[in-house]
Amino acid sequence: MQDYSESIIDTKPGLEPWQFYESSTRRENRIYLHLLMKPYDTIKVRGIPIKRVKSVLALPSATPLEYHQRCAIVDSLFNEDPEGELTIIIPSSSVNDYATVIVIEIDE
Repeated sequence: MQDYSESIIDTKPGLEPWQFYESSTRRENRIYLHLLMKPYDTIKVRGIPIKRVKSVLALPSATPLEYHQRCAIVDSLFNEDPEGELTIIIPSSSVNDYATVIVIEIDE
């Protein structure tokens, strides 16, 4: 609890099930992804404003994680703030045996 309290205490519900298949919470401009099932090398998050993603981090160390983004070509051409999909790479060094928490920071 000490390592992940920011992702639990005083948060709101996070993403919809179609956006992320595991549990998630939200606080202001941070989305917390709770990874409770292993194995995983990558995860996908859908329907978020991909151009406003500021960073993706692993808690509790705040280690930056590599991610890739994509969206429909039409949205990328004609929409200044397109929603799309993030693929986040989870290195084994960031995996916790019981629960891994990933933070997506979005510019408001």
